[in-house]
Amino acid sequence: MKNIPFGKNSILLAPMAGITDSGFRRICCECGADFTFTEMISAKGLFYNDEKTKRLLNYSQFEQPISVQIFGSDKECIKYAVNYINIHYKPAAIDINMGCPAPKIFNNGDGCALMGKPDTAYEIIKAAKEISDFPVSVKFRSGINAKSINAAEFAKVCESAGADFITVHGRTRDQFYSGKSDLEIIKKVVESVHIPVVANGDITDFESAKAVLDCTHAYAVMVGRAALGNPNVFNQIKMMTPKQETAKKSDNIFEIAARHLQYSIDDKGEFQAVLEFRKHLLYYLKGIKNASVLKQMSCKAVSLSDCQRIFAAASENI
Repeated sequence: MKNIPFGKNSILLAPMAGITDSGFRRICCECGADFTFTEMISAKGLFYNDEKTKRLLNYSQFEQPISVQIFGSDKECIKYAVNYINIHYKPAAIDINMGCPAPKIFNNGDGCALMGKPDTAYEIIKAAKEISDFPVSVKFRSGINAKSINAAEFAKVCESAGADFITVHGRTRDQFYSGKSDLEIIKKVVESVHIPVVANGDITDFESAKAVLDCTHAYAVMVGRAALGNPNVFNQIKMMTPKQETAKKSDNIFEIAARHLQYSIDDKGEFQAVLEFRKHLLYYLKGIKNASVLKQMSCKAVSLSDCQRIFAAASENI
C-alpha cells in the first residue's frame, strides 16, 4: 500500500517507554524486526523545548525504518510536534499514542483517555495528518474498560481523520497487561476499516503470531514484552521455529546482549548506558542457572567490564 512503510505480515517492535531506546531498537533490527518506534514522546515537551524530550527523538540509520511516536491531547502541541519532526527528522512515519494506560498519562487526558473523547481524537489526528510530511498512524486499545469497548468505532474515527494505518492492542486500559489480548476485538477492527491494521498483544513466538494473523487477518503484527531479554524473537518468528531450536542456530543470547550494550554505550556513554542496561540484564538472565547471584551482580554493575563478567558467567549456565 502506498503510504505503509512496511510490508504485509511484517513484524514490528512495539514502542515501550524506558525500554525501546536507540540501542534496543538497533539490536532488534539486527535480530529481524521489520519496523521500529521511538519511545513515546510528549508533544507538550517538544512545544516547551524540553531537552530531555528532544533527546528521545534521536535515532540512527541502523534503526530504520522507524516511526516517531508522540502523545498529547492538545491539538496545538501536536501540530507543533509534527512540524518540529518535519523540519528536523525524516522518519518513515509519525504515530500518535492513544492507548497508553499509565495513570500519569491517562489522568492527564492523554494516551488511552482519548478513546473516551473521539471528537478530540479526530481533531488531533486530522491536524497531524494535514501538516505531516510522513504517514500518520494511531495506536490504541480495545477500550478504556470492559463496559466501554469501542475499538471498532474508534478505528473508524481514526480512518475518517486520515490515519494511514492503525495498531490495536487487544486489552482495555483497565487490564494494563493482565489477562489475554482479545483477538475477536482486533478482528472486528480489521473488518470495520479499509486501512491496514497492526495487531498487538500476546505475540511471543511463531505459533502466537500465526494464530493472531489467521484469526484477525491483520496486515502485520507487533511484538512488545516478548522482545525483552530475547531480541531474537523476531528471527524466531520469521524462521517459523520454536525458541529452543532457533537458539541453537543463532548467536548465544549473551553475545546479542553484549552487542546491545555496546550500541547503548555508543549512544549514551559507558556509565549512563550501563546504569540503564541493568533492567535489560535482568530480562536476559531470566531462566539462567544461578540467575539469583548474577542478578545481584547486575544491580551493582557500573562498567562495561562488570557486564562482561556477567555475560561470561551466564554463558556457561545456558
